[in-house]
Amino acid sequence: MDATAHRHINTSSDSELLLNLFADNLQKTGKIRINEDDIFTAIGGLMKQCTGAYACVAMIAGFGIIAFRDPNGIRPVGMASRRTNTGRDYLFASESIVADALGFSEWEDVKPGMSLFSPSAAAIDESHWWY
Repeated sequence: MDATAHRHINTSSDSELLLNLFADNLQKTGKIRINEDDIFTAIGGLMKQCTGAYACVAMIAGFGIIAFRDPNGIRPVGMASRRTNTGRDYLFASESIVADALGFSEWEDVKPGMSLFSPSAAAIDESHWWY
């Protein structure tokens, strides 16, 4: 990553590598203010660059939550929701037992190669990236 993206990887963590690939793909948009399409484009670029097993959930401060899964569907990640007095809450986790323990229902696996974005607790936008 040093030579191509001018990003220094400090650890051997795959999470750090995924974060830097995502950030590099976002930076390639050339925009100061990104939108949802830019996020999906950046995740698509990351998926073209990465091989292997991964599932990721991350919060982009002041913007929303993203979740995505490798195109082969090797690592698990899913989404559940629950009704509240003010609308719906969403939860992303690697196993449904977490959702069950916290009172969430309607568990659904994130499909292989799929990315989800939630700008708020009120909406989930999804995009599929198949390779």
